[in-house]
Amino acid sequence: MSTPGSTSTSTSASPLDEQGTAPPAGRPLNGLATLALAYGVIAVAAGLLPAVREVTGSLAVPAIALAATGLANARRLGGTGTKQAAIGLATGIAGLALSLAAHLSA
Repeated sequence: MSTPGSTSTSTSASPLDEQGTAPPAGRPLNGLATLALAYGVIAVAAGLLPAVREVTGSLAVPAIALAATGLANARRLGGTGTKQAAIGLATGIAGLALSLAAHLSA
């Protein structure tokens, strides 16, 4: 209990800063690498399944571009997201090859 006139100091910090946003927690994130991975997985699914290809179109080219940019960001961020960007690049290239093969065989 605190006495009247004294202020109690709490050691727990507020989850929000002065601007009302959450402060960064630990290492920075590489959102481009994460997006490249997601687009790459969808591109592979679109290459294998015609129904998915009709809905998504070709996400392979954006996956490749995002992965290349994500790799550059990973170098700048000290390695954060390198694996995600590399897998996004691989799945983007695989999705592009599958889409081209499906397009040329039809």
